[in-house]
Amino acid sequence: MQAGISSKNRLIILLCMLISMSLTFSCGGPGPDPQPGSGKGTVALFITDNMSFYKQVVSTITGVRLINSGTAEVCELLEEPVTVDIANLTNMAQYAALADCPEGSYNRIDIDIKKDVRLMDQLGTASACAFTSFFDESGQTQPLVCDPVTGICTLSAAGGKRGGTVLVQEDLYNDLGIDFDLKKFTVTEFGNPSTCSVTMAVYPVSAVDMNSSGRAHSATGGITDLDNVAETFILTAGTTTLLVDYSGINPSLQPNLDRLLVAAQKQGLLVNVQTGDVDLATNTLSANRLFVKASGTVDNVEGAPEWSFELETRSGTVIDASFKPPADVQGVLVDGAWVNVKFDGYDAKHDEYIASSIEVLPAGTVIDD
Repeated sequence: MQAGISSKNRLIILLCMLISMSLTFSCGGPGPDPQPGSGKGTVALFITDNMSFYKQVVSTITGVRLINSGTAEVCELLEEPVTVDIANLTNMAQYAALADCPEGSYNRIDIDIKKDVRLMDQLGTASACAFTSFFDESGQTQPLVCDPVTGICTLSAAGGKRGGTVLVQEDLYNDLGIDFDLKKFTVTEFGNPSTCSVTMAVYPVSAVDMNSSGRAHSATGGITDLDNVAETFILTAGTTTLLVDYSGINPSLQPNLDRLLVAAQKQGLLVNVQTGDVDLATNTLSANRLFVKASGTVDNVEGAPEWSFELETRSGTVIDASFKPPADVQGVLVDGAWVNVKFDGYDAKHDEYIASSIEVLPAGTVIDD
C-alpha cells in the first residue's frame, strides 16, 4: 500500500459535485422558448465540483430524471452519457444538457451512474474502484442497485431538502441543484481494484447557493464559423449552439490563440470555453479562457530541456506538443500512454502546441469536461 493511503474508511474531503439546472443562472427567469402555454418549463444541466484532494475522479453519468411518484410523470434531463473528471471541475459548473419538462412538482430525482470509477491521489497513485452504496437522506447506508450486464447503477434522491419537491414552472427557466456531497463519501481498499469500494451521498441543493459561491461556468463542444478578426466562433455543445466572443482573453496568457482555434476547427477537436456567465436565453457567452481538447496516444516523449511529445489523436492526426512546466501532468507520461490533453496556446518559435494539462488514463478513455 502506498504511503499516505488509508485502506479503511478513508474520507474523501476532495469533492463536491453538483448537477445544477439553470438557463441564465437566475431562478425562474423567463425566456424566448418554450412558447407561452406550452405546459413545459426549460432546464439546463450542469456538473460541478467544490474541492478536491484527488488529481482524478473519472466517472460516467448516463442518465438523470425528474419523477413525480404520484402521477408517474417522468422528465429525462440527461439522455446521453457524460464522462467527466470531477476533479477538473473545482469551482466550475460544466454545461451538460438541456431539456423541456412538463410543468408540475417532482418529488424524486433518479441518477444513473456507471459502477466503475477511477481515482488518482495527489501522489499520482491511481486505483480503479466501484460505487457500491450511498447515504440516504437519513444518513443511513443503502446498497446501490446495479445492472450486472451494463454496470450502470441507479440511485434516488428526494426531490427537495427535507422531503420537499422540485417545482417546474410553465414557460420559465427553472433551477435545480443536485449535490453529490463527496465530502461525505468514503472509500475502502484504495489501490486494490478488485475490492476498492466507494459510498456516495446525494441530496438536492439550491442553484442560488451554487451561483453565490462564485463558481465560473464552462461549455465544451465543436466549433464552426471561426472569425479571427472579430474573435468569435460558434460552439456546439450537445444540442445547443452558442456564439462565443473570445476578444477579452489576454494574448500574453494564451499566445497565438487564433492558430490554436484554426487547428481545432480544421481537425474537429473539442473546445472548452470558460466564462463568468453563460446566457443560454440569447445563446451567447464571453470567454475568459479557452482550451482545445485532444485525446490519443503519445510518442517521442522528451523530458527537460525539450519538454516535448507527439500526440496521435483518435482521428489519426499527429500534433507536436510541449509540456514545459507549469503544465500539469497527471500520471506517468511515457511512449504509448493514452492521454487527454488540454492545449491553451501555440509556440510559433518551436512549432508546438502548448499543453496546459495532460491526464494519463486507461486506453480509450475520453472525458467530456
